[in-house]
Amino acid sequence: MSPHARTGAVCALGIGILTAAACSDSTGPTDARAIDGLESQLAQTASSGPVTIAVGRPDLGTDYFPPGSHDGSYHAQDAIRPRTTVVDAGTTVDFVIAAGHNAAVYEPGIAPEDIDLSLIEPPGTPFPFPPVINDPTGRLGRAALNFGPPVTWSWTFDEPGLYLVICEVLPHFADAKMYAWVRVR
Repeated sequence: MSPHARTGAVCALGIGILTAAACSDSTGPTDARAIDGLESQLAQTASSGPVTIAVGRPDLGTDYFPPGSHDGSYHAQDAIRPRTTVVDAGTTVDFVIAAGHNAAVYEPGIAPEDIDLSLIEPPGTPFPFPPVINDPTGRLGRAALNFGPPVTWSWTFDEPGLYLVICEVLPHFADAKMYAWVRVR
């Protein structure tokens, strides 16, 4: 098969997948919960500690080029890993936060679709400073935006439930879907 034929086949496959995804029945917030609930069921046995979650991974993906620009590495640098963590109640989770990121923990029942993206701080901040989401509804705690070397911010999950963790940098959350789940048993 010629390179052009392979490219066409890949494009057709990609369009088919996108079409199927676009045509699927979406019911809103429960979709994310259902997907991540399945991921939780497949996760390892719950941990009582120590547990570490990486918020941003500058060691993954490609370098920013030219310096100061963003390469769109949303599946590498701008992600929270692991996507789902299962812990026992009373476990403290250490969030290792890379430069250009922060973390916020939301109470059970809050889904990514519930975050109000119009609430940003500081209001009207021009580029190059990133707008930061400041939606207090259901937010239990948040780390400061990190502009230096990686920092560790800890949160103890005392009550069972499914907790949403997000990076509050607006483009990371809105465009890169930079969020994760902590299931507490």
